[in-house]
Amino acid sequence: MIAHARITSPTTAEIRFEDRTEQIHGRTRHEVREAVKAAFIEEAREENRDIDVLIEDSGTQHTLRVEPTGRIAPRDADDRPLFSGEAPEGRRPRARRRARHAADSPIAPHTGEHAVQVNREGRGSAASAQSARSAASAHSAASAHSAATAPSARSAQSAPSATSAASASTAPSAPRTPGEQNAAQQPTDPAQPAEGGARTGAAPADSARDLPTLQDLRAGSDATRKVHAQTGWRRGLRKATFGAIALGPGRAEREERDEIAMIRKQLSGPKNIVVVNLKGGAHKTTSVLMIAATLGMYRGGSVLAWDNNETRGTLGWRGIPSDHTLTALDLLQNLPRFRRPDARLADLDQFVRRQGDMNFDILASDEDAGSSSSINGRAFNELDAALSRFYRIKVIDTGNNVRASNWLAAVESADQLVIVSTVREDTFNAAAWMIDELRATGHGDQVDNAVTILSQSSRQKIDHVLHKRLVHHFGAHTRAVMEVPFEQHFVDGTNLDWARLAPATREAWRRATAEIARGL
Repeated sequence: MIAHARITSPTTAEIRFEDRTEQIHGRTRHEVREAVKAAFIEEAREENRDIDVLIEDSGTQHTLRVEPTGRIAPRDADDRPLFSGEAPEGRRPRARRRARHAADSPIAPHTGEHAVQVNREGRGSAASAQSARSAASAHSAASAHSAATAPSARSAQSAPSATSAASASTAPSAPRTPGEQNAAQQPTDPAQPAEGGARTGAAPADSARDLPTLQDLRAGSDATRKVHAQTGWRRGLRKATFGAIALGPGRAEREERDEIAMIRKQLSGPKNIVVVNLKGGAHKTTSVLMIAATLGMYRGGSVLAWDNNETRGTLGWRGIPSDHTLTALDLLQNLPRFRRPDARLADLDQFVRRQGDMNFDILASDEDAGSSSSINGRAFNELDAALSRFYRIKVIDTGNNVRASNWLAAVESADQLVIVSTVREDTFNAAAWMIDELRATGHGDQVDNAVTILSQSSRQKIDHVLHKRLVHHFGAHTRAVMEVPFEQHFVDGTNLDWARLAPATREAWRRATAEIARGL
């Protein structure tokens, strides 16, 4: 069973743990959301383990894993039942350590900011329960404490809150006696009146009033918006009843929305996804195209598929043709242009190949049969540094030589390694040998965080014994094994056309790309 929270209104939420139910009250939906997250973080810390939770917010369910470190990450949905929020018969609800962090009042001292109030059913005193979660709200106890000691209310507002709710919820603070609180609220200048509890350097009364901010307005903008099902019979029922019966999205649609949200996640900087297998015909190039296209379709652009084959690759042939034949070698020779401050993305159009509605570009490898030039590790790093100025995500195809300097440079640049294989002995053996080689050369961490993609290379019935061996082997080495079906459109090796892909293919690659994005 798992804990769950339901945000019932823009100012209230209910959390059900194994042995109790907690009611949370805040000024805004944003405050309530932060308080719910902080409650789960504190629960994970007290349990000293990861906990799986479910949060219902505005008709959408979020399945999450909360770690004692404060990290919250999406997880796969499952059918585990939810806690009822009532302690089993004969068992008293546990006293929670976080009660000692409760503020003395639902009003944060000196600032006039309302702390989030938490009511816990079945345990604790009303006084301590009233505001224990205030440290977790967007206006956290850390901010309130800063306001009590900082020279102005403005400096109190600069204290971290939303991004450090977990830290605030565990920061020790000595309780004040009523006398100490009164003393702290008295003006330090005897000539200054103590009207309204004002202090020397305090902000004007208007700035301390409980006035909503732009952040509050935006955080609560979805308060009255109900999410309806957009697919399947649930959507059909809403249409048939002209909205009289409007159900929320089903499990499959919720999972799809979660996957799309993961693909669209905000990144901390430019990222490299490097696709590897040492055997030709392992579907590396196909995987690069599908990952880049899926990212482009859902992110809207700023994605590059880059053929980093040391000599000649086929990525350029698999995309929509361009009116030029320039490649990575040509870009390398013109790289000084793109190091200048006035360099523009549009200037790259003469070197990359736009892929239309799929919203990604291709940088091809050398296609000159008579050329003896090649890309080495240093050239790769120079290209990577320049291209990172113009693209948020680069999906990098690689060659078949694990000891080539540009292959190693690509692997070392990877924010997410993707190992691809078909359900065949030859491609599986090549991938397994490559994993051993990567671990032997100090790249074990990247293998541990890698995603494996297993693709079916034909319509023929797969060998289930071999399939089980592959899933077990790659599952032991990498953090996820994703499977994609056979796709007839890939057989002839023609240009990728998103519209020709089977729905099951698009769905499988969306799921795989979401898992890849999870590691960025």
